[in-house]
Amino acid sequence: MAKLLSCVLGPRLYKIYRERDSERAPSGVPETPTSVTTPPSSSWDTYYQPRALEKHADSILALASVFWSISYYSSPFAAFYLYRKGYLSLSKVVPFSHYAGTLLLLLAGVACLRGIGRWTNPQYRQFITILEATHRNQSAENKRQLANYNFDFKSWPVDFHWEEPSSRKESRGGPSRQGVALLRSEPLHRGTADTLLNQVKKLPCQITSYLVAHTLGRRMLYPGSVYLLQKALMPVLLQGQARLVEEFAIHRLGFQPQDIIIYAWSIGGFTATWAAMSYPDISAVILDASFDDLVPLALKVMPDSWRGLVTRTVRQHLNLNNAEQLCRYQGPVLLIRRTKDEIITTTVPEDIMSNRGNDLLLKLLQYRYPRVMAEEGLRVVRQWLEASSQLEEASIYSRWEVEEDWCLSVLRSYQAEHGPDFPWSVGEDMDADGRQQLALFLAQKYLHNFEATHCTPLPAQNFQMPWHL
Repeated sequence: MAKLLSCVLGPRLYKIYRERDSERAPSGVPETPTSVTTPPSSSWDTYYQPRALEKHADSILALASVFWSISYYSSPFAAFYLYRKGYLSLSKVVPFSHYAGTLLLLLAGVACLRGIGRWTNPQYRQFITILEATHRNQSAENKRQLANYNFDFKSWPVDFHWEEPSSRKESRGGPSRQGVALLRSEPLHRGTADTLLNQVKKLPCQITSYLVAHTLGRRMLYPGSVYLLQKALMPVLLQGQARLVEEFAIHRLGFQPQDIIIYAWSIGGFTATWAAMSYPDISAVILDASFDDLVPLALKVMPDSWRGLVTRTVRQHLNLNNAEQLCRYQGPVLLIRRTKDEIITTTVPEDIMSNRGNDLLLKLLQYRYPRVMAEEGLRVVRQWLEASSQLEEASIYSRWEVEEDWCLSVLRSYQAEHGPDFPWSVGEDMDADGRQQLALFLAQKYLHNFEATHCTPLPAQNFQMPWHL
């Protein structure tokens, strides 16, 4: 009975990895973790073949999950529509709850039938036995055998939790390292007292923002969380799954921060800048097709009448403030700008000046070199960013007769005298021409163009290490 319950509640199994030249295991193979061997270099993989009962029951549950996904992230609009039509009254809600309860009972029965189908399949029983053994004991042998299967990732035993370093320090009597929260609401401005009356007045807007952020907003921001897209992209996801785990690399694998270089693409720039801010000793950061702040991009895709609600929702629940976090990192940085990016531009892809990668560069340079990026320096860098081709970019660079050797000597002399910590006051005694040269020099060191759209894979020859003195 326990095994049957495990099959009912178990994850979906996708692939099984076997040895290419191994003989088919007999049907009476015992259900123990030791009955599975790790595939060597000659291994091959095959999609798991469910039996008829499991297959049909799983199709019904998958369809129900699709409808739930659609209804979940469209719920703000549905609730508004039902309210306008008068369907949210008690007389309408009670019968609906009866129908919903009946449907849930039917789906629970279908889930039990799927579990019975899995229970009658020796392949799935063997898999669930190994999975349970690994959850009980995460030994190297159990994890090696579990690697023979590809299944729902959320059911994989947790190797490392981000709070582990803090817990270990607390258990030893040392200070707890809480770090910086991943998503922080925008702080209140000075002088804005948050009294009880103000909180009551803002409560409806805060509830609306929360609902929008955790339904429609999150799925617009992270399309991969939508079940429909997961289903469509599953073959691609099965070919390669990767994630950035900064603390796992440091605290479990033994990497030193200075051995780590973070590369992040698109929305991954948020976690990358957070990691760089939280671990300032890492070697370098490379941000590809990333942006400075989410608010302008969110406003682009939403009605203008929603401006206040969108801004409030992003600031309170989805505050991806990449530029702010990146400015708190002192190490080498390289920004890769896609010149035909259709995602992080606020107008059209051809309007390269609406690419929010420009704003990310300008905010970083203005923080690190505020004297250089004064009026003259800011103006000439904007002209350089506006170049529509490599030829035009080089023409602007040569027009200002940038002397790279002189720029390097100025920066190295300042670093030797004042140290490496930003912000620097270099450029405060220069004339306008000197600041313009230095601003252009720094801009082309910090940002490289890649003539491609947002989702084009970055070729190996376009990957390079960030510049540093």
